[in-house]
Amino acid sequence: MQFFLDEALDINNTVEENLSIAQKWLETAYNWAAAFLPKLIAAAIIFLAGWWLVKLVCKISVRAMTRAKIDKTVISFLNSILNAALKVLIILCVLSTVGFDMTTLIATVSAATVAIGLALKDSLANVASGTLIIINKKLKVGDYIETEGLQGTVVKIDMMYTTLCTYNNREILIPNSRLTSNNVINYFVREKRRVDLVIPIPYEADVEKARKVIMDLLDESELVLHEENNKVQIDKLNESSVDLIVWIWCNSEDYWKTYYGMRESIKEFIWI
Repeated sequence: MQFFLDEALDINNTVEENLSIAQKWLETAYNWAAAFLPKLIAAAIIFLAGWWLVKLVCKISVRAMTRAKIDKTVISFLNSILNAALKVLIILCVLSTVGFDMTTLIATVSAATVAIGLALKDSLANVASGTLIIINKKLKVGDYIETEGLQGTVVKIDMMYTTLCTYNNREILIPNSRLTSNNVINYFVREKRRVDLVIPIPYEADVEKARKVIMDLLDESELVLHEENNKVQIDKLNESSVDLIVWIWCNSEDYWKTYYGMRESIKEFIWI
């Protein structure tokens, strides 16, 4: 009987000890929550409100720069920098609210920045190249360019990448450093462009007559710049045909209209 009483007493003591530990744990959790939870809630509010304000500020700044008639390329680039800087500031404010020591945090961030800078030297090169593109104004939104076999219209220049849109509506992301270190053809940066058409005709055809027909078509076209040096001349002598090269000057914005329009017009008289 005494054995069972001792066992019951031991179980009771064990239960009391476990309850005491649980109570201490709950008191600790409560004290931690009471001290930290308000900071956590405040940090969450700062984060959500700050993220919303960043979008609002960026939207207002874009609208203001657009009204000031600032170039779209500059607007896109500055907006990407402003967006990144404000988000970093919001994150620092959140960490400070939670309780991080800002002095230690800034020192840590400074040391990490050096290490990250070495690891991300290519990314930093893209940022520097993007800045050069904006300052030198060699490219801008709306230009049609070609580089490394890629072609498209510039639709956006960000801190890291330049976005091209192809004629079949595909997007191409090109690191900015590749645009400053490689050859880039800008097709429509000039006010005028020359359309080059190659027209093959049989050997037995009258070259002078073909030249006259083509020149008459050029004279009748409203897209052709008649004051420029438009020409029709022999380019190559092939095995079964003679290639005529046709130089047609037009405004850059009318390039494709002139290119396809003149091909269709010439085809009515000469077999291409």
